[in-house]
Amino acid sequence: MNSALEKHEWEPLVEVLREELQEYGGLFNLLDRQQEEIFRREPDTVIETNEEIERYMADMGDLRQKREEMVSDLAENCGRDKDLSLKDLISALPDYARPLLQALADDVNHMVDKTRRKARQNFLLLSRTMELTQETIRALQPDRYTKTYSKKGRVGMSNESPSRYKTFV
Repeated sequence: MNSALEKHEWEPLVEVLREELQEYGGLFNLLDRQQEEIFRREPDTVIETNEEIERYMADMGDLRQKREEMVSDLAENCGRDKDLSLKDLISALPDYARPLLQALADDVNHMVDKTRRKARQNFLLLSRTMELTQETIRALQPDRYTKTYSKKGRVGMSNESPSRYKTFV
């Protein structure tokens, strides 16, 4: 370990971890809002929120890349392999810096897990909503829809052309 590592060398990593933690909190809040919109059956706002989530995730990808580059640079400054993980890098930093960096890394990981669970819940809710909508349409017009299965066993729906139905004036 490079014991001469100065605070100004590792402090930017603290700031980017704080920013990443804040951004994951913001993403979680967006996913929470989306879930409420799903429950309130507001499809237009669900779609708008989904677009906002996608933009947010793109920005977060940039932030994650910035953090990974900082970790790589800092690892090289410590005389370590540039592919060193954040966890391993923390152990190479001065003793007084480790608790703060470890706490931030743990908090980021916790928010990542929490956000993934919320995103999965929303995905399942939206999937189930689509299934129910399709079942309702099939119940109203059963001869129009045929259930099919892919090679992977996924269920698909095919509908016949609406032109076969006569319009009455």
